[in-house]
Amino acid sequence: MTSSIYRPLEDRDEIRILELLPHSEGSNAPVNVRFYHVKLSQRPRFEALSYTWGDQDTQHPVTVNEAGDTVAVGSNCISALRALRRADQPRRLWVDALCINQADIEEKGAQIPIIGNVYNSASRTIIFLQYCGSNEAFHGNGAGPEMQRCWEAGILGQETEQPVLDDTARRELFDVGNYPWFERSWIIQETLLSFDKIVICSPFLWSWETFIGLAPSDSNMGVIRISEDYIINKSNTGGWNHVWDGQIGERMPGDMLPMAALEYLVDTRKFKCKLYNDRLYSILSLFNPPLPVPVGYGYSREEVHEHLSGALIEVGDSRFLYSTHRQSWRANWDKAVNDLGGDEIRFIGASRAMMHVRREAQWSRIGYVPSSDGGRGSIRALGFQVGVVTKISRTRLGGKEHELKQRWDTIITELDEPAREKENGSWPAFHLQKRNRDRSTWYRNWIRGGNKDDEAPQGKFYSSSAAFFQDRPLFTCEKEGVIGIGTQDLIVGDEIWYLCGLNVPVCALRRASKSAKGPNKKSYGGVDEVEADMVGLCFLGVNNDMKAMGPTDEVFPDSALKLIWID
Repeated sequence: MTSSIYRPLEDRDEIRILELLPHSEGSNAPVNVRFYHVKLSQRPRFEALSYTWGDQDTQHPVTVNEAGDTVAVGSNCISALRALRRADQPRRLWVDALCINQADIEEKGAQIPIIGNVYNSASRTIIFLQYCGSNEAFHGNGAGPEMQRCWEAGILGQETEQPVLDDTARRELFDVGNYPWFERSWIIQETLLSFDKIVICSPFLWSWETFIGLAPSDSNMGVIRISEDYIINKSNTGGWNHVWDGQIGERMPGDMLPMAALEYLVDTRKFKCKLYNDRLYSILSLFNPPLPVPVGYGYSREEVHEHLSGALIEVGDSRFLYSTHRQSWRANWDKAVNDLGGDEIRFIGASRAMMHVRREAQWSRIGYVPSSDGGRGSIRALGFQVGVVTKISRTRLGGKEHELKQRWDTIITELDEPAREKENGSWPAFHLQKRNRDRSTWYRNWIRGGNKDDEAPQGKFYSSSAAFFQDRPLFTCEKEGVIGIGTQDLIVGDEIWYLCGLNVPVCALRRASKSAKGPNKKSYGGVDEVEADMVGLCFLGVNNDMKAMGPTDEVFPDSALKLIWID
């Protein structure tokens, strides 16, 4: 039935909007709509709906044309349509469940990238809240029991003509467990990209400014923490945001740098969506230039991780390789929670750029090569081998403060390296940004405290970059003086490589047998090819990096380069 209802969308910026027809009967009267095709470039007038799909077990018919054809929608959608329907005139709306043919995977893939433009173009976004708390008697009624109590009391406020919510009702309204809209992944771009917003929690209706002013607070601060993971920032017109709101303030929504995508996904990992792929697709409209991610609902979870990783490489960001919680170079934002945050991680990535190697721009190339047969793709980069791992310490980094120096001495002994009292270049850089800033021993910079005068708690790391080194071994290479911090799965015989164009430190690679069916490879000026699996990221000693890299007076010759394919 739906194939005859939905006429194909032909142009890139073409969307469907529905005309919600008026009714003269009760609120439970059948819902009737008509579809219109419009182009966003023509600036059509319509309102966009922001809501949550909710339980889809019970479906309700919506009549879409005079022939009586119907499309089924969930309970929350039908409740919103009934609440928004006028008695005397039609209303033009964009509602995702109806305006996108949900049975057409190709159409969904084409419409998802422009949804941000839909909300940006709408004359107004209607946020529809539906109570789904513990009191089931109020499910489907909009407001919860405490809010309904205030409505029935009828005490009008000064700013609005609607009843005042007392503290109990406000807490009920801003309990993210009562209103699933607050946990929905798509609300990030729907609220940030909309110019005008109203909030309907039937029978209440508020402007967005009035709504965020209802948030309970014991202070006059602009940022109000509702729970551990959700805040309201009153000073930001985006309003409901996750804790990453502070990062978003540096650039306008829709104009954020794409290289920040993985950090946003990690920070917003507790937001929910019906389909896993939408965790990524729901934020694509925030970035400019666009993040080159293929959109499709036939892709597996692993393929979505690879697409994001490949897109980050394309926009010049490879910091995602810092994530230790992975089985390959592909980023998994669900498991990279503690690996990617903090200014120190960003600083290390920038400071290890090896500018003398980048002196010749033609060598600073790294790319993502998708598989030609639909399988797993690869990273392609020019690089050269620093050395082969010959020794790995049994003892690993980390531990409480009083153990650090003793553990370090044990590691150095295991590697047959001379122990020294002061850091002199043969020891790795544990904390590049703060290293020896106060001329204290290296291990004291690894402990996190409060103020300078506070005693640092034992076993707590100073920052995310220090925590990144936790539970890692040290290793040596066959080249004299090359010592580094290894990845957890490092073994003797693994190779340490520098890859040109990578804005992270060196990689540990393990040679792979030549595959019969590899990616669609292209020759690179006759440079030898090497296929390898990525073991993880490693760090070399501070003063040994340049020495290990080879010629510093001139760009390394062609013979020193290898074309690396990493799976």
